[in-house]
Amino acid sequence: MSKNLGEIINNIMEENATRRVLILTNHLYITGLIHDYHDKCKNCHDCLVALKDVQIARLKDLCTCKTDGCECNLEAFVSYDWFNISTNSIVGFSIISEV
Repeated sequence: MSKNLGEIINNIMEENATRRVLILTNHLYITGLIHDYHDKCKNCHDCLVALKDVQIARLKDLCTCKTDGCECNLEAFVSYDWFNISTNSIVGFSIISEV
């Protein structure tokens, strides 16, 4: 009965008609598009989620100010064309609607 996390995320994205996702680990804030490998990759590992067009920031670097009206440090983000993350590292995720 268990599904892998990649499958669960894919199912939620299909229900919401989006491929954009926010993933949180203990140390990273990651946004990107889930690579749709469903039925395309026979050798894909169940414990990895493949992302493309990725933006990553360390959580501790993202918002460092302590004043009202503070904005996050957008320059803290690093871009990658492709990024794979272990499902064991994911502590939370959210589907982001595409604008």
